[in-house]
Amino acid sequence: MVKGLYTATTGMMNQQKRMDTISNNLANVNTTGFKKDGVVVESFQDVLTYKLDNSPNPNSRIGAMTLGVQTGQVYTDYMQGSFTQTNNVFDVALQGEGVITIGIQNGEGDFQNAYTRDGAFVLSNSGELMTKEGNYVMGEDGTITLGTGEVTINENGQIYLNGDYVDTLQLVNFGELDLEKMGDNLYRVPEDAEELAFEGQVIQGFLEESNVNAIREMVDMISVMRTYESNQKVIQTQDETLGKVVNEVGRI
Repeated sequence: MVKGLYTATTGMMNQQKRMDTISNNLANVNTTGFKKDGVVVESFQDVLTYKLDNSPNPNSRIGAMTLGVQTGQVYTDYMQGSFTQTNNVFDVALQGEGVITIGIQNGEGDFQNAYTRDGAFVLSNSGELMTKEGNYVMGEDGTITLGTGEVTINENGQIYLNGDYVDTLQLVNFGELDLEKMGDNLYRVPEDAEELAFEGQVIQGFLEESNVNAIREMVDMISVMRTYESNQKVIQTQDETLGKVVNEVGRI
């Protein structure tokens, strides 16, 4: 009977993790280039149960039982989001698989690479192309500096100023490698990750919207709440039954 308490508790903990993930998805429903997360649920490994005398006789086995559920992993869904036209020359959206390389400058002046699908860029006072958080957009030759004039970014990520070539956006693709979210809509990858050629297209004047479906997330949230409440009722029932065993049956 006590096992039922632990089984229901694992169910509640798992639903809490699902709720955290859904809440984060809903909070980023309007975040440019955001990719939603999901939770994989799996059962604990089954264990064999035996009689209390611990007899070595194989016939003393009662059977197998499960210890409840656990969160297998939290994964990211990289499905393409829809595009919104902004007509801002510094905004770009990526059609197809791939990410834009972003340089995060440390205290020593060196750059640490991060990656994003958020192409909402701005021009700093010194003319450098940057993210809204103040990180550098990296080109094949380093940071990208632009002057005044007409800026054009073609489908290959090549940047032109008044018709003159400046640099090319550093675009990479990591295939099926699961990227790790690190905040500010950025991703990091292992140091030994293999970079593949970007085979998609860059679209200037557009931004990729989040791939979160708010209605679907709300439906999932209701389902999680009901499942959580069901596990609560199981624990309450188990607790009441144990109370009767201790306070009433024990007196007989």
